[in-house]
Amino acid sequence: MPPDFVEANLTREIGTLRELLGDTRVRFRHRETQSASWQKLIDVDLEIRLALARPLSADLQLDVRRLTVCLRMLDPH
Repeated sequence: MPPDFVEANLTREIGTLRELLGDTRVRFRHRETQSASWQKLIDVDLEIRLALARPLSADLQLDVRRLTVCLRMLDPH
């Protein structure tokens, strides 16, 4: 387990990821994202939903951080 794993931090990071995903979904529905990114956004959305179904852990924290970066790269608003 990474030394910086703290359940409260992971819970906060999950909240941030969920908020970012929600905002991205709204922009996606309003066609405010680049059309070339749509399939990638759909794929990341699915990956996020699968990750958030897992129990809290250090591995999940790493995935949440990675997925947050991926989502921000695809939709940098």
